[in-house]
Amino acid sequence: MKKLYHIVIYLSFIFLCVALYKADYLNIPEIHSFFLLFCSLFFLFAGFIGNALSLKKTLDIVGFRIGIHESIAGVGLTIFGKYIPGKIWMVFGLSSYIAAKGNHDLRQLTILSLDVQIISLWTGLFLGFIGLLIFDGFHLWGCLVIGLWLCLSLVIFSRFLHLLIIKIYNFLFRKDIVTFQLLAQQVFRLVPWYCGYWMLWAIGFYLQIISLTNVEISFFSGLGFPLAGTLGILAIIAPGGLGVREGVLTGYLALVGLPINEATTIAISTRLWFLGGEVLIFFTGWILHQFSK
Repeated sequence: MKKLYHIVIYLSFIFLCVALYKADYLNIPEIHSFFLLFCSLFFLFAGFIGNALSLKKTLDIVGFRIGIHESIAGVGLTIFGKYIPGKIWMVFGLSSYIAAKGNHDLRQLTILSLDVQIISLWTGLFLGFIGLLIFDGFHLWGCLVIGLWLCLSLVIFSRFLHLLIIKIYNFLFRKDIVTFQLLAQQVFRLVPWYCGYWMLWAIGFYLQIISLTNVEISFFSGLGFPLAGTLGILAIIAPGGLGVREGVLTGYLALVGLPINEATTIAISTRLWFLGGEVLIFFTGWILHQFSK
């Protein structure tokens, strides 16, 4: 089991390098304020810690007890798994690490890790939709966001769909998993934790924008990041949402008042900005993993 997350880590690095090389996103734009850029990285990193905290709270609420250092290590070491095409490794890598560290059942944790991802997307879409409404951008992706949010709501709250997914899994993989479903009150108890780290990333994104431009924009422009981030993850084909996130961010930033050329430049640089945060949380997770030995 321990070798599984090692394989995911190695594969994720390979696909990350390939994806970034092909996309040619490693271009550094002109920086107007290094102080604001540093502050944006602080909130970005804080968002990753919040991500780990929300994972721990979710595991705690269903009886899988892990330490916060294990949660941060799990998120950090498997953070690049989303760059492997297919997205399933983003879920499987995290569950395999936690299962190995806590001697828990991998199959149960894989299903729970999928629930964690769904709740994260559900809250991120909601925050992104608020941003669309604030800037009168419903005509851009409003119907798409509502449709995706309702589908995720059904998966989270519908017992029929939840059991159907488990039955399909058992049939395909010849398993016999008897899983649990988060109750509605449990989900709503977790929502503030998930919204919390999306908002930290939104604040960081706003600070990153104003560090790269002299154009005055609204604080709520930061809500474009949850919108683009969730739509990027939901794009199953694109590794890590490469290309999808940038396209959504370009349209959103143009909507909030940035010239299209600046919007494009900032949207592309956001990939490098977020990659910096991923590198920070990876090494933080690696250090905590070494200490946990």
